[in-house]
Amino acid sequence: MALVTQAEAARILGITAPAISQAIRQGRLKTVLNEKGKKRLDTATLAEDYRKNTQTRKTTAHQKAAQVSKEELDEKYQKAPSGPRMTKTSEYIPDYDESRARTEHLKAELLELDRKQKEGLLVPAADVEAKWIEIVTMARNKIMGLPSKAKQRIPDLDSGAMACLEDIVRETLEDLAREAEG
Repeated sequence: MALVTQAEAARILGITAPAISQAIRQGRLKTVLNEKGKKRLDTATLAEDYRKNTQTRKTTAHQKAAQVSKEELDEKYQKAPSGPRMTKTSEYIPDYDESRARTEHLKAELLELDRKQKEGLLVPAADVEAKWIEIVTMARNKIMGLPSKAKQRIPDLDSGAMACLEDIVRETLEDLAREAEG
């Protein structure tokens, strides 16, 4: 004998929780007190009582509730472990509450990202990349200008020394570029 809440009974029968509440108020379903004194429904008699005491309509939900057998309930609530249903198999379709929870969680994450961006804690990756390109280009240009600055400050440098300085600067920049790629 497995005892379930009204919400679980509604999911089992494929009907709404208010329909379960109404069936209990009208005496069509019987509740049992659990060890904590809370009202629960017995899965052993749930489907049979509902089928016997409820005039079913021709809607899908009522047809599904009428088709739930005692064996299915016993099998589901005796053998299946209770736990979160967050699997992502191709056969699994989440129930409304789970879908709503996922949606609300994702909305909250998006709002958090938006808030951080407005506070200046997050910036677009393209902006960061553009700024870094600007910084590296400016540094390269400054380094390339070292030989001419050296010539201005040391007028005695001959053209051979200037060529040597330019070669050293280019070689150093090429080494840095190779290390950055690899």
